[in-house]
Amino acid sequence: MVRHLRSICGSLILCCAMATGACVDQPAAEETASTQQDSDSVSVVSAVLRDANGAAVATVLFTATRGGTLVTVAARSTAGIHGFHVHANDNPANGDGCIADPAQPANTHFVSADGHYNPGAGTHGAHAGDMPPLFVSAGGNAATSFVTDRFTPAAVKGRAAMLHAGNDNLGNIPLGVAANQYTANAADAITLTANTGNAGNRIGCGVIN
Repeated sequence: MVRHLRSICGSLILCCAMATGACVDQPAAEETASTQQDSDSVSVVSAVLRDANGAAVATVLFTATRGGTLVTVAARSTAGIHGFHVHANDNPANGDGCIADPAQPANTHFVSADGHYNPGAGTHGAHAGDMPPLFVSAGGNAATSFVTDRFTPAAVKGRAAMLHAGNDNLGNIPLGVAANQYTANAADAITLTANTGNAGNRIGCGVIN
């Protein structure tokens, strides 16, 4: 597995130099597109996530394997735990892709990517596009890999990978009146939990190609 991940990182220049935190702004769309021309049989897709100023903050690779889709991530961001999802990018009324204007409020950035990829119409935590939150070290670096069976590389091609400012509670808010439960307070917070895990502003976005 380690050898496999090194091969992935080497071929697509995915790995960050963890000592310096310098993410390489690759791969190019032409390179990833050349891996497969037939969208029904795409086995590898990738995205470069950028902040509102256009700076690359993360790279992510989606690779088809026998066990599911291997997701490999390298990132630079503020220390802490950040929500990390695939967004649908399917509503032209909101724009297309990853649109951000640094002059506008942070909570308006990347609304063009729409909500979470959710073909099954589930609540948050069960969305196809829900992925494990990304842990960023005190030095600002993050690297992780995991396997998901919720989507294939072909299914997320053209959608958007998104990094959020805050942690993702994965919908795990035990509401109720028992001593070990939370009493519901703000309806907006409950709605945000159900929709997105209340992970906060969108701080990095990249279309998956």
